[in-house]
Amino acid sequence: MKSWDPIWETVFKDHEWGKYPGENLIQFIARNFYKKERKKVNLLEIGCGPGANIWFIAREGFHVTGIDGSETAIVKAKARLQKENLDAQLFIGDISNLPFED
Repeated sequence: MKSWDPIWETVFKDHEWGKYPGENLIQFIARNFYKKERKKVNLLEIGCGPGANIWFIAREGFHVTGIDGSETAIVKAKARLQKENLDAQLFIGDISNLPFED
């Protein structure tokens, strides 16, 4: 079973997609993590696309990691973070075989 549809590579190459995080994510982060020491909070986004959520989370001062099957998406996410001098760990990979410990 394939865990990633290659159509997303085409979508991310041909369209501006995922520039801003959804309101639900912003509410979730605020509700659950704003009162904690942000640098000690590690968040992982599986299927991060071009990094809208990663950008927001990094901008808010959290440690964030993202993984996506699309090389184009990861390249766009890295460029956006670099442009704003933000830091995140980003990986191209298969979400059914994550490169992280349990």
